[in-house]
Amino acid sequence: EMITADDVVIAISNSGETEEVVRLVSPIRLIGARVIAITGNVGSSLAQRSDAVLPCSVAGEADPLNLAPTNSTAAALAIGDALAVALMTLGGFGAEDFARYHPGGSLGKRLRVQATR
Repeated sequence: EMITADDVVIAISNSGETEEVVRLVSPIRLIGARVIAITGNVGSSLAQRSDAVLPCSVAGEADPLNLAPTNSTAAALAIGDALAVALMTLGGFGAEDFARYHPGGSLGKRLRVQATR
């Protein structure tokens, strides 16, 4: 199975009405997994169907037409980074874990070299 009852799925949609995202929430919850929504619309379909909502609204997008998802994607990325750092801290994730789970990347290689010294 790709998603199990032990999983938490983070669903991201600025409007909270993106059909392909909203449509996935019910099957995910039927499996027993939890859904956290990151959305700019806390009253949206996505927010209402999720277990938790992380508000992520922006005053507007950076492009002159206020259409291209620029500021909204940057804000969602920042929330995702904050979640990752919080989970790393709570879970005690350290340099050894980076080396173990990302051995092929430059960070993992550098950490493995440091560990052998």
